[in-house]
Amino acid sequence: MKNLLFLLLFLFSAPAIFAQNQDLSSKRILGNWYSNTNRNTKWVFTQDGKVYNYNNNQMKVMYKYTVSHSCQNYSDDTAEFVTLRDKDGNEFCFKINGINENKNGILSLTNLSNMQPLVFVNEEKSKIAQ
Repeated sequence: MKNLLFLLLFLFSAPAIFAQNQDLSSKRILGNWYSNTNRNTKWVFTQDGKVYNYNNNQMKVMYKYTVSHSCQNYSDDTAEFVTLRDKDGNEFCFKINGINENKNGILSLTNLSNMQPLVFVNEEKSKIAQ
């Protein structure tokens, strides 16, 4: 009986635990992120689920974004993905490798369409070695 009670308690609390982790990533990604290789490229993630892409301080495109454990054909309970959707409904998937881990100021993604790593920093003047 105790095992059944424990199992039920776990089943009801597990979604809250996993949702909390997702919320943390959704909050950590907020703000300005500058391409590590080209400071003219900036992504700005906002609380309302939009990301604005800038080049030379001119906004080029806006996407709606979500952070989850799946994107298109990719799904992993231990990984997180950022899905970008343009105004035409096209989706672009990025695996999150890290978001400001230990407050290092780095957003590391992998573009799943070509497996290219993307590295951003949250300070315009920061630069990390590649």
